[in-house]
Amino acid sequence: MSLTGLIFLAGFLVGCLLALARHPIFGLMTYVATFFLHPPSRWWGQGFLLPVRWSLIAAAVALLAVLIHRKKLAPAPPFRQSGIAIAFFIFIAWLGVQSFWALDPQAHSELFSYYAKFALALFLFYRCIDSEQHLRYFLWTHVLGCFYFGLIAFTSYQGGRFEDFGGPGLAEANAGALTIVTGILAASALFLGGTMREKVGLFGVLPFIVNALVTTISRSGFLAAGIGGIIFNLFTPKTFRKRVRILSALAVVMFGILTGPMYWERMQSIQQLGNEVEGVDTGSGRLVIMKVQLRMFASYPAGCGATCTAVLSPLYLDDSHLTGEGTQRARASHNTFLTMLVEHGLPGAVFYVFMAWWIARSVRTVSRRVAGQSGFIACVLPAVAGILGAMFVSDMFATYAKFEVRIWFIAVLMAMLHLSAKEQQAQVETERAPAKRDKPPLRRAARVRHSGS
Repeated sequence: MSLTGLIFLAGFLVGCLLALARHPIFGLMTYVATFFLHPPSRWWGQGFLLPVRWSLIAAAVALLAVLIHRKKLAPAPPFRQSGIAIAFFIFIAWLGVQSFWALDPQAHSELFSYYAKFALALFLFYRCIDSEQHLRYFLWTHVLGCFYFGLIAFTSYQGGRFEDFGGPGLAEANAGALTIVTGILAASALFLGGTMREKVGLFGVLPFIVNALVTTISRSGFLAAGIGGIIFNLFTPKTFRKRVRILSALAVVMFGILTGPMYWERMQSIQQLGNEVEGVDTGSGRLVIMKVQLRMFASYPAGCGATCTAVLSPLYLDDSHLTGEGTQRARASHNTFLTMLVEHGLPGAVFYVFMAWWIARSVRTVSRRVAGQSGFIACVLPAVAGILGAMFVSDMFATYAKFEVRIWFIAVLMAMLHLSAKEQQAQVETERAPAKRDKPPLRRAARVRHSGS
């Protein structure tokens, strides 16, 4: 067994034991770390470690730890009563119903299992992140995972578009880029609300993470980073806004230093807005498939199951717009909303719109609760808002129906809702406390006056 494999195994076991003995957050951290490390796709895990589902084991341990420590966990509103949780359960049930007519039963069954896993992840993140400290633990684990991706890119990149990050659902450049954008924004929140030691550490890891984004040469990643950064600035607490503006300008300069002519040549193709230009990849093929997807929906208003866009594409598109070889030539969806609409019908579209509405409303609620504050929740909110906003931007250019990191940050927003409510209630009680202490002396004085009269 390799030394790296032994280190991973030791860390995995320690994380699981800490989860069972102390708090389930350590099981959650182990799960997140395993997501990024993903032993089956690494040289140090192939042939050295048992071919088991490490992330599933970590999730099971975290769930067991939640049950063991349920009386010690901070009180929170019941998970099953959350609007977004109810929406997930309804959508999963709809996926089960669609199984009866899905055009690609195997792919649809896989998607069904993905969303069952997502529901479990949503619950685990919501219950494990029961304090600001545990939120900090998760964010650091996530940032270090993206730093690991940065090291992979730094040591392995040899030109072109880097698509070798590995991990579930991250085998292509766009998904890898979006994941890295979430790491950049999470690191920015930790820098905003962290100690001096944390800030020094972040200065060491951020250049590697940003460089990894550059190696993907992803247009959707570039737009996601830009929109996410703007949202981050908009939600930054007033106390830090001037500082964040300066740091944002420095980040743009650093980004420019890390990029080269090839990167900007591809980014400039965004200006073509999908128009066909000879010798330039403007993404015009994506616009073609988007148009025919509306015709597909008209034929299948209840949806045709997971990946049915690709199944139907040869019937709707000329061969010149298809990819692949032989009988496998097809064209997949490149827009998450249209994926939900075509493949899961009106219920899928409603689920996607509700998710966007719930996120916007929840961000606004937390923002009102922490207005004028500079605590950790107030520092994390800009990152969570930016991350989820960046994901919806990326949804317009690729399909992220199975993007698990989205589920993580939806659950983080759920946790922030109840943490901010507790913080607001504590502040109200603190403000009322002096008035309560003043009342007894006043009553005693009134009694003295009454007896004297």
